[in-house]
Amino acid sequence: MAGNRQRFEQAVQRANELIWQNKWSDAVEAYRKALQEFPEDSAALMGYAWALFNSGDLQTAAEIYRRLAALAPKDTGPRERLAEILAQQGQSEEAATRYIETADLYQGQGLTDKRIAALENATRCNPHNDRAWADLLKYYQEQGAIHKALRATLWLAHLYQETHQSWAIEVCRQMQRFAPNDRVLGQVMLLLQSGRPVPVPPSTSDLTGGAFEVTCEEMELELDSETGSVTEIARQRALESLAESLFDDERPAIPGLSSEEVSLLIGQAVDAQTRGDLETALSAYERLVAAGTSMPSIHFNLGLLYKEQMRFDDAIVQLERSLPDPGFLLGSHFALGECYQAQGHFDEALEHFLEAVKVIDLTTVRRDQVDDLIRVYEGLAQNLVNTGEPERVQHLVNSLVGFLGQRGWEEEVIKARKRIDSLARSGTVLGLAEVLSLAGSEDVLRSAAMAQEYIRRKKTYSALEELSYSIGKAPHYLPLHSMLAQLYIESGNLESAIEKMRMIAQAYETRGQIPLALATYQQILELSPLDFTIHTRMIEMLTQRGQIDDALGWYLELADAYYQLAQPERAQETYSEALRLAPRGAPEKRWTVRILHRVADLAMQRLDWKSAIKHYQEITRLAPDDERAHLGLMRLYPRIGRAHLAISALDQLLKHYITTQRSEKAGVILEDLIREQPESIPLRFRAAQLYLNMGKRQKALEHLDVLGDLQLEAGQQADAIKTLDAIIALKPANIESYISLKEQLTGPSQ
Repeated sequence: MAGNRQRFEQAVQRANELIWQNKWSDAVEAYRKALQEFPEDSAALMGYAWALFNSGDLQTAAEIYRRLAALAPKDTGPRERLAEILAQQGQSEEAATRYIETADLYQGQGLTDKRIAALENATRCNPHNDRAWADLLKYYQEQGAIHKALRATLWLAHLYQETHQSWAIEVCRQMQRFAPNDRVLGQVMLLLQSGRPVPVPPSTSDLTGGAFEVTCEEMELELDSETGSVTEIARQRALESLAESLFDDERPAIPGLSSEEVSLLIGQAVDAQTRGDLETALSAYERLVAAGTSMPSIHFNLGLLYKEQMRFDDAIVQLERSLPDPGFLLGSHFALGECYQAQGHFDEALEHFLEAVKVIDLTTVRRDQVDDLIRVYEGLAQNLVNTGEPERVQHLVNSLVGFLGQRGWEEEVIKARKRIDSLARSGTVLGLAEVLSLAGSEDVLRSAAMAQEYIRRKKTYSALEELSYSIGKAPHYLPLHSMLAQLYIESGNLESAIEKMRMIAQAYETRGQIPLALATYQQILELSPLDFTIHTRMIEMLTQRGQIDDALGWYLELADAYYQLAQPERAQETYSEALRLAPRGAPEKRWTVRILHRVADLAMQRLDWKSAIKHYQEITRLAPDDERAHLGLMRLYPRIGRAHLAISALDQLLKHYITTQRSEKAGVILEDLIREQPESIPLRFRAAQLYLNMGKRQKALEHLDVLGDLQLEAGQQADAIKTLDAIIALKPANIESYISLKEQLTGPSQ
C-alpha cells in the first residue's frame, strides 16, 4: 500500500534542515518517519544512513548501506561508505572486499582516479589481498609510478611465494623491465630463486603520500657488501635466467634441435660456465646459437666468453644482440665498452661506458629529474666529440672502467650521488660520469664539501682557500665555479658573481648542457632581474628546445622588466612577440588570453581606451566566460561615448553563466556591481530578474523594492508600475502598502 507522499516529503525536508544544523540524531528520527511512508525510497535511505553514520550508530548505518547496495547494485556510494564503516569496526577483510567491489564499479564508469583510490584503500584495510595489488601494479606501471609499482611487486612476491612461487618470480621479472637496477627487487629475486622467504614489505599507510621508495633496510634484506662488478652481476643474472628456462614448458621450438636437446645444451653450458670449464660452455653456447636459438642470456654469456678469449669482434656481435633486453642493458654496454677499449677504439668505448653510467645514474635521481639528466649525458658526450681530445677521452674511459669494475660499486654510486647533489643548485641535476672523469675526484669532492661547510659558517676566506684548491685540481668542473660565484654573493660582491655566472652559463652552452645553462641564467636574473640580454637569451634557448610554456613565461617577465624601466613601447613589442608564439603553448595555459590581458592593462595605463576595448573584445571571443574582460568592456564603453554597449557586455557575460548552469556566479557578479553602483536601474532590474528565475523570492523582492523607488525618482512611472505589479505577484508580507502605492499612481482599480 502506497504511503502518504505529503507526509514523506515534509519529513525529508525536515531531515534536510536538521542535517544543515548538524542535528544528526533528530535527522535520524525525521528520516525514520519518512521511511514509514516509503520504506524502499533510495534517496531517503541514503540520507538516513548518512545521518546514522554521523550520529555514531555505525552498526545500523552499515545495515542500511547493505540494503542500498542491494537496491542499487551499480551505485558506488553505498559500497564505499559501507567499506569505510567496516574498516572503522576492524572488519578489515570485508572492508577490502567492499572497496574492490567499488573499484570495479568505478572502472565500469570510466572513473580511473576513484578506482585507484578504492584499490589503495583496499590494500590499507587488508594488504594480503593479492587482487587489489595486482590491479594497482598494472596501473602504476602504465603511469610510470615506479616506486609505487615496486611496492606492489614486493607485496605480490610476498603473497605468492608459498602457493605460486613461479608467479612471484614472474611478477618480479616483469617489474625489472621498469626498474632493471633496483637493489631491493634484485635481492627479492635471489630470495625467491633460492627458496628463502621474502619478508613482509613495509606498511601501506603512505600510499597516497610522497614516500614510496622501499629500501633494503625496510625489507630487512641483507645486501652483500661485496657486490660484484657490473659484468659479474649480469653474468650471474644470465646464468639464473638460463637455469630457470630449463623448466619453461613454453620455450619455442628450434629447427634442427629437439626441446630435450636444447635443454641438455643449456644445462651443459650453465654447468660448465659455473665450474669454470669455459671451453665446454663456449661450445654449447655456439651450438645453440648456430641452431637458431635467440635468448638474451645466451648471447650475453657467449659475448663474455668471446671477450675473455680476446675474440672482440665476435663478442661485440653477441653483446649487441643482448643489448635490447632491459635485464642486460647495463652489463652489455659495459662489456661492449671493454671490447672497444681493448681494440683501442676509445670513442666507441666511451659511448658505451657513458650509457652504462647513465643507466645507473638514472636510478639515483627523482623521476622529474630524469629528462634533464639524460640531456646532461647527451651534452657531455657531444662536448667530448666536439673538443676532440683523445687524452681526455682515454682518461674518462679508464676512470669509468675502474669505477664500475670494482666490487661494491653500487654503494659508491649512492655516496657519489649524495655528494654531487650537494653541489647542485636547486632545480638542476649533475651527472655522475663527469665527476668520475675528474683526476682525484674523491679529493675534489671532499674539498668542495669542506668549502660548502665554510660558506655555511660564514668563514669566507677558508671557503675561498678550499675552493681555490678544488678548482686548481679540476679547473673544468663548472659546479666548483658555481660555488665560487655563490661565495661572491655571500660576501656582497654581486658584480663578480654575475660575471662569473655569465661565463659558467656560456660554457654550459658550448658543451651542449642546456638545462644547466638555463639554470645558471635564471640565477643571474634573480640577482639582476632587469638584464634584458639574459632574458632574451633564455627565451631563445627555451624556444629552440621546444619549451614553449617556459619561454612564454619569460616573455612576460621581460615585458614587466621593460615596464619597470618606463619603456612601455618595448613592453608592447615584447607582448606582440609573445602573442605570435602563444598558439604553440599548452592549450590549458590559455597563453593568448593571459597575454591579451597584459596588453589591455598596458593600454589602460596609457589611457588608450579604444585599444583596451579592442583587446578585451578579442578576449571575450576566445574565452566567453572571462569575467574580467566583460567587466572591463562594461567600464570602458561609457568613456568613449558608447554607454549603450556597456550593459550589453554585461548581458553577454550573464547569459553565458546562465546557459552553463552557473546562475549563482551571475548573482555574485551583479551583487558586486550593485555595491559599486547602488542606484543603477539596469543592474537592479537584472538582479531581480535573475533571482526570480532562480526561485529566490526574497532576494528578488529586495531588488524590486529598490528598483521601484529608483524608477519613481527618475520619473519612469510606467516602469515603476510594472515593478509594483511584479512585487504584488510575489505576495510580500506588506502587500497592502504596495497595492496602495499602485493605486496612488494609477487610481483605484475598478
